Amino acid sequence: MKQLAFIGTCQNGKKVYDRFPSHWHKDVSKEVLLEALSKLAPHDIFHKEVIDMKYIIGKSHYVEVSKEDDIVYVIRKKKRGPTPMVRNKVPSNSSLLTVLLKQIGAEDYILLSTYIGEGEPEPWDFHFYYKSSWEKNPNLNYEEYQRSVDFWNTHALVYDENDIALHLSI
Repeated sequence: MKQLAFIGTCQNGKKVYDRFPSHWHKDVSKEVLLEALSKLAPHDIFHKEVIDMKYIIGKSHYVEVSKEDDIVYVIRKKKRGPTPMVRNKVPSNSSLLTVLLKQIGAEDYILLSTYIGEGEPEPWDFHFYYKSSWEKNPNLNYEEYQRSVDFWNTHALVYDENDIALHLSI
């Protein structure tokens, strides 16, 4: 497969590949991702799963926020839309790993993203909310989309200057 790198195999034998540019977050070790994949059995076009690894795997940058928090909006590197980031909070230890996959063949998946903690794709990331990837006018999965909107109305990422391509607010 062109510009894809084999990562590992899921519990049900499905193979997972990384793409370029990768959205595999830098704080997720290969060992942790391989262990998580061995617990997955994806079967849908898009597969999102939060795996509790039962031990601390790192720091989650997803935090709950309120109107009192110092929130700015940014465009992160490798992203196309805005993300809220909070400047007055710090990452917390987590045993959770989120894995997002997209089917690319009968037995193959691409890693869309993996990160420590439990989060949702941003609402502007529409490709994840369509029920299929090949229809000319696919139907939007409103339940998944609404879950994302609800999440991002109460959560933000901890501010990280190294992850920012453009500030939208100060």
